[in-house]
Amino acid sequence: MTQIQSAAPEKPDKQSRTKFYLILSFLIPMVLMGIGFLLQKVHPFGDRQILVVDCWHQYYPFFQQLHEKLRHGGSLLFTWDSGLGSNFLPILSYYAASPLNLLAALVPDSLLREAFTVNLLLKIGCAGGFFALFLKGTFRRNDFSLCIFSVMYALCSYLLGYYWNVIWVDTVALLPLVVLGMVQLVRDGKYRLYVIALGLSLFTNFYIGMFTCIFAVLAYPCLCVFYLKPRHLAGRTLMMLVASLLGGGLAAVLLIPTYLALQLTHSVDNVFPTGWEFYENWRNLFANLISYHEPTSKDGLPNLACGMLPLVLIGPFLRARKIRIREKVAAVLVLAFLLVSCNVNILNYLWHGMHFPNMLPFRFSFLFSFVLLTLAYRAFQLLLEERFRIWDIAAMLVLAAAVFLCSYSVQENHAVYWSFATAVLYVLIALLYFRKIFTPRLMYAALSVVLAFEMFQNVKLGTETVSTSDYPSYPSSQQYVEFLEQKIDEQTGDSFARTEMSNWFTLNDPALYNYHGLSQFSSTANESVTSFLHALGLPASEAGNRYYYAGGSPITNWFTGIQYLICRTGSLLDTAHWQMLAMEGTSTAYQNSYGLPVGFVAERSLADYEGNPNGNPFENQNELFRFATGIQEPLFTPVDVRDVGHEGVEVTRGGYGIYTYQVDAAAESRILRYNYQTQTEANLYGYLSTSNTASVTVYKDDNYQGSYSLSRQPYIFPMGTYQGNETASLSATLNEEASAGGVTVYVYQLNEALLEKAYQMLSAGGVNVTEYSDTKLCGTVNAQKDGLCYFSIPDDSGWSVQVDGETVSSVKVGGAMLAVPVTAGTHTIRLTYCPPGFPAGAAISAGSIAVLILLYVWERKRKKPLLQPVPAQVVSAQAETQEEPEAQLEQEHVPTEETQISEKPEEEET
Repeated sequence: MTQIQSAAPEKPDKQSRTKFYLILSFLIPMVLMGIGFLLQKVHPFGDRQILVVDCWHQYYPFFQQLHEKLRHGGSLLFTWDSGLGSNFLPILSYYAASPLNLLAALVPDSLLREAFTVNLLLKIGCAGGFFALFLKGTFRRNDFSLCIFSVMYALCSYLLGYYWNVIWVDTVALLPLVVLGMVQLVRDGKYRLYVIALGLSLFTNFYIGMFTCIFAVLAYPCLCVFYLKPRHLAGRTLMMLVASLLGGGLAAVLLIPTYLALQLTHSVDNVFPTGWEFYENWRNLFANLISYHEPTSKDGLPNLACGMLPLVLIGPFLRARKIRIREKVAAVLVLAFLLVSCNVNILNYLWHGMHFPNMLPFRFSFLFSFVLLTLAYRAFQLLLEERFRIWDIAAMLVLAAAVFLCSYSVQENHAVYWSFATAVLYVLIALLYFRKIFTPRLMYAALSVVLAFEMFQNVKLGTETVSTSDYPSYPSSQQYVEFLEQKIDEQTGDSFARTEMSNWFTLNDPALYNYHGLSQFSSTANESVTSFLHALGLPASEAGNRYYYAGGSPITNWFTGIQYLICRTGSLLDTAHWQMLAMEGTSTAYQNSYGLPVGFVAERSLADYEGNPNGNPFENQNELFRFATGIQEPLFTPVDVRDVGHEGVEVTRGGYGIYTYQVDAAAESRILRYNYQTQTEANLYGYLSTSNTASVTVYKDDNYQGSYSLSRQPYIFPMGTYQGNETASLSATLNEEASAGGVTVYVYQLNEALLEKAYQMLSAGGVNVTEYSDTKLCGTVNAQKDGLCYFSIPDDSGWSVQVDGETVSSVKVGGAMLAVPVTAGTHTIRLTYCPPGFPAGAAISAGSIAVLILLYVWERKRKKPLLQPVPAQVVSAQAETQEEPEAQLEQEHVPTEETQISEKPEEEET
């Protein structure tokens, strides 16, 4: 039997110093994932890409925005290319703070999506490499076993199901370094790795970093039980608290501004669950631990699987007398707590920061895989050290059978059979090694073959489940749009102007196409801005953290500052208020004939506008128009239905615009159709809301005019200009599964004379922008009388306002938008932006770095570490484990690298 050396050699041997296994641990999962992408024909191996779901709408557009700032020197504090102007630090903190993203500065625009994919592969590789570092540093081993277990961590079902959520992968990859840092702090008195890894984890993604912090609270007592005597506990605990504060301090430059920004979001209003509930049958959760089945990519069970080998090794871990009872109890309690957290509503709510997430459930479940693999490696270590007994092999077989029985008839049959076969193969390999039929090299070779097959199949299933999107069409009409943006820039010169798309491609088109726009879909979206725009009839959802542009009306364009519009395909229906500027390919740019600048002087009564997001959006616009101009006559007047042309549905009217319907199940078509006619020439605008249709189509005298998507939120849309003898129709085809429901449909006529009068009034007090940058906007304004200078800029308290050099307080319009009181006359207005909390966060981060440097210099000067390693404890194995007499005295800790166990088998030595 291999013996533990009693004394360290003067020099570590070559095996203990090699980085070969760490490099392999990095490369193997990255290569396997790359092969998965190759099979999915991801570019450059085909015409597909990894941008799906939020990766399509959020992660890549914000990555593109960061790339633009890095390449052209923009500020990271604020952006005009999202949400009418937004604090960029929270966006950066959640979506784009990965250190690997800094490499984007070296990549041209034409290769940015390829760089995005390579970044993901590098993160997968880092997950494997960092887990290998954790195992190497914690268990003092440096052999091929590092590669075996690191691949299972890097390709666990959590990462295979959620890899499209690329913003989370960094922090999952960093978790092993954080835990290794904790081990070094408790065991060796070394704190720097923990501080830096924790700070980097929180900096990279505060949300997943929160899970790491919670896990650190769970893991620290376990490490104390493993390593410390009572007399060391106070000093180590104090150091742990100080190191944790330093780690958080390193990331404070992002954490504090992000925390303050999150107080403005919808999620801050969540309500604590009133009672305990279980989500799933426990057997379903256990069955989800096996391999060869599709991981959860959007909604479903928690992703817990990380391979069959760690499952069968649970048996030896629990049975082995060489593993102390307290180690077993601690590991089982942590695993059980994590598993219960995935099935109990209150624990799930607390884990997610007092919030129930939309989609992607149990976002902390990667912690379960980490703990499971760690305890499995502890058992595997005994196999390598030839401390297994025949009962350990039997325990592996029992676990394989238990997994089969638990998952049979619950999980897919093919997954159950393949998983059981894989588990039996692992048991057989362990048995052959135990019987010395396999040498270590042969054992590793056999394990590698089985594991490679298992992991490859899991990668294949994962990439197929997550799916891909079309590469050539993303972004849509990009060359045309870029050309039209140049034409708009030539038109505006150095002045500030906003542009939007007539219909969206992603929900973050301004970030994707690099223009000053309105649309934003972000977990950090300001809820008050969402409600303001929702009330005006723009597509917006407070719970969905989104608002975006879709046509609108002259009033929405005034109060959002939209002066230019790009139509990627087709043409506009609202030809009365837009003038064609340029055309390229299938795309056309338009200039707003009634456009107002980013700021204009309105009546002081504008401050009294509130708006009702749940009310009639046309009446909200009338109210905003009245408060801004002082004109009491309504700008929009309702047009009643002349007649209907429904097919296959019976509709009942409950008031103007309010209907309920019942579907005839035998009908071949299910169509809602409303016909309108005005007495004179009129520009009409519509609004239709129902949950059972994907779009609404506009007809003029039964001739198709255009259609609008209703797959997300309802909104006001232009219907075009109609003569008194022409019929305007709205038609919506109901989904096949629709049986009954409600419909809200409004059609309003715009008073053109009143619009012209108000436009002349407001444009006379428009702000002439003389200078602007990412964090500054300056201009002059000539107010005809005392009033309120309204800016189509969200007011989140980060703005500092000066009028004629004097600092003044801003006023919020509709609880969301920035406005400045002005007196009659000419004024210079200067707006400057600094994210709330940024100065304090930057000071704390700088102070934390300074403390780390001072501690390092002080330790070097004293030639003595701040904390001393705890002495290795020597315990009686018989007292705690009732082991055989020859193992009564055994070191409590695994040996250091210098005293590493020899892996040379006895046969080779002979």
